[in-house]
Amino acid sequence: MDATAQSELFDRILDHVASGSDPMCSDVMMHPVDRYIRRDHLDLERSTLFSDYPLVVGHSSDVRHPGDFFTDELTGRSLLIARGDDGVLRAFHNICGHRGAKVETASCGNHRRFTCPYHAWSYDRVGRLRAIPNDDGFDTVDRDERSLVEVPVAERHGLVWVRPGAGPGGEVDVADFLGPLDAELAGYGMDRYVHERSEVLRRQFNWKLVVDGFLESYHLRFLHRSTIGPYIKSNFALFDPFGLHGRMVALRSSFDRMIERPPAERELLPHVAIIYQVFPNTVLVWQGDHFEAWSVFPDGSAPDRVVARASLLAPSAPSAPTTDAETIHWDKNWRVLMDTVQQEDFVVAQTIHDGYAAGVRAYAVFGRQEATLQHYHSMLEQELDPTADRRHVATIAAPRRVGASA
Repeated sequence: MDATAQSELFDRILDHVASGSDPMCSDVMMHPVDRYIRRDHLDLERSTLFSDYPLVVGHSSDVRHPGDFFTDELTGRSLLIARGDDGVLRAFHNICGHRGAKVETASCGNHRRFTCPYHAWSYDRVGRLRAIPNDDGFDTVDRDERSLVEVPVAERHGLVWVRPGAGPGGEVDVADFLGPLDAELAGYGMDRYVHERSEVLRRQFNWKLVVDGFLESYHLRFLHRSTIGPYIKSNFALFDPFGLHGRMVALRSSFDRMIERPPAERELLPHVAIIYQVFPNTVLVWQGDHFEAWSVFPDGSAPDRVVARASLLAPSAPSAPTTDAETIHWDKNWRVLMDTVQQEDFVVAQTIHDGYAAGVRAYAVFGRQEATLQHYHSMLEQELDPTADRRHVATIAAPRRVGASA
């Protein structure tokens, strides 16, 4: 985020602080709970959101050198992403041209050739079929036609994006997809970050409940009162839409020290948590000195299964070894994140899904202070059914005085 955007945000926050008001949108939103529990709705999401849209599957720091690769299964398709000798990153369906077996079974590494374990058909770093054992039995096979099938891939802001359902020759125009959010993310220099660690989490509730947990601060002083709640102000969530995407700014308790300082001495980024909701399934959380990146997917065809990849992205030089102090710092941050999410957020998410599935209520309520949630689900409705009758509330009303804020 550049200095101008930071200054504008700081002034808006001060306006709310001075008026004693929390950011609010114009009305509550009633959202159908069947969006979380209907199998046919999940089928629509999988065939649309998780096929046609750019999805984050990794970080560029994992594939910096020729031959570096990683595989990904979370999109619902088996993918192989590899750096060629020409420096170009390519993505392929991880499916052998012979009998359809998975070519690469490792999660990551560096290979000159990718060899199918079934019959040892092998492919080079650009996906071309190079070797067929006992090839006299396949003398009429067109090797170009049996090379690995490409998937559109792009790198931007240090992230690797694919369009899993697009065919060869398709494109991933991430800058166009992000729109005005692209310039803001560029200000962080995420392309200079490194992927410090990740964990893949699977649970038995709908995938959107993971995303929902990041998009409001209302719950912090209740659910997280003994963990992160004391460090982030509850109920203050300054929202801005960026087309399909959104930004929510929450205040750390340390922000109070900035209020009385002269403008030249004010700092914003160390004293806020910024949550970027990147449509349809990615959440980027600015944590003062690093990013958390969450990519969330349906886990198969059941609406009550989710798989999420949580990653810590650190601003370190890729060639510099991690120091002991850095390791201790990232260990602490990771432990807090995993403990909070798994022992608190995910526990409640399970009860929410169970409550929706019980059929007692037809709608969930998104309050006026939950503008990021309102916008996100309005955009989902819009993209899945442009003709739907939606209660789309994505604008912030004028500040109004509210009860005591945490």
